[in-house]
Amino acid sequence: MPIDVRLQRPPTAIIVAVLSICSAGSCAAPARSIVAAPIQQGSVIVVAHDAPASGGKENAVAAGLRAYRWSRPGTLRLYVQRESSLAGWSPRHLELVDEAVRAWTSGNGPRIAFVSWPYEADIRLYWTDRLPTTNPGVTMLYSNVVDRLTRADMFIAVRPAPWDIGSPDRVLFATIAHELGHALGLPHDPSPFVLMHASPLVTVVTPGDIARLGALTR
Repeated sequence: MPIDVRLQRPPTAIIVAVLSICSAGSCAAPARSIVAAPIQQGSVIVVAHDAPASGGKENAVAAGLRAYRWSRPGTLRLYVQRESSLAGWSPRHLELVDEAVRAWTSGNGPRIAFVSWPYEADIRLYWTDRLPTTNPGVTMLYSNVVDRLTRADMFIAVRPAPWDIGSPDRVLFATIAHELGHALGLPHDPSPFVLMHASPLVTVVTPGDIARLGALTR
């Protein structure tokens, strides 16, 4: 079934990666396909989103498959949906976003500044209740003709997935921070003991994650 991310924009088809976290050391595949068009089950989904306002050429790319550098230098601008009427949402969600930003920007990490409006942002974060518990976060990346990122959109399930890799609070944080890592340009990591693994066994941004981001952004 199509995923309705409740955006009121002219649609164009894009491809996004999904996050699937292990529970009790066992990784469960999605129980069903999530389709709005033909897909590779369990790795990417196709949804609708807005066309680039600039009118320039952009390519949709799948987060997680490989690393991408940003096209613009300096501080990345982040818009976060500041409230939601969806059941389960609370201001705690915003606190976890702040925590994730601090985790990724510690030390010599990238600079991220919050902005008030989506059109001002390089990265946008929205809350949704239309994702399955096996895939609680998705990130859409857009690249230009020279294969550099021009923008990224994150969609985070309001309710944390019911996994026992940590408390619900820590699972929700891990989902937010994992998707933010994709938005910064990181792919999936082969080690399950770092947060950027496709099915991580940790709920923190690890030194290994920070090192990979540092190598990408230097």
